[in-house]
Amino acid sequence: MFERLRLHPDRPQARLISKAAERLVAGAAAVLPTDATYVLVTLPAAADAQAAIRQLRRLDERHWWSLICRDLSQAAHFARMDNVAHRLLRRCLPGPYTFILPATSRLPRRVFGKRRDVGIRMPDHAVCRALLEAVDEPLLATTLRFPDEEEAAMDPDAFAPRLKGLDAVLLDAGWGGMTPTTVLDLCGGEPELVRPGLGPWPA
Repeated sequence: MFERLRLHPDRPQARLISKAAERLVAGAAAVLPTDATYVLVTLPAAADAQAAIRQLRRLDERHWWSLICRDLSQAAHFARMDNVAHRLLRRCLPGPYTFILPATSRLPRRVFGKRRDVGIRMPDHAVCRALLEAVDEPLLATTLRFPDEEEAAMDPDAFAPRLKGLDAVLLDAGWGGMTPTTVLDLCGGEPELVRPGLGPWPA
């Protein structure tokens, strides 16, 4: 069942956040605003929702999900950080960055397979932060972008009808952005810019 919830972008209604969290825990997907673009998210255990998202976006099994975390403590369960990486993440997050870090053994292997790294995000958006607090788990995320479009979907009035067949809840906080996150690889010690995006670099 597809459901659209309209939330205040800065002061999201607790009742609606709780409703969205319940849908996620029950195995549904969610469409969530971030400080960069809208994203499709699921809990790591929600295999059916992940398959539905792959079908919607025409992604194969090798698609690389990012992990959206509530804070650095939660991220540290799934990614290893040396002192340099920890200082950089503290300086840049929350914000529109994705940091590629070495993965720990706690990374869900059913989703990530034998990958030895993971992309960590911590968006600076009130709706996203509230949902992460409510579910108390990291979320798998991929940009909301349709196969016939090059840019991320921005307008909920335009993209909501295209999601009607998805078992998902849309957290509609108004128009989203179209510029993706800045991606930095920290697996080699020195930060390597993989993709320039919304987050300024050097930070």
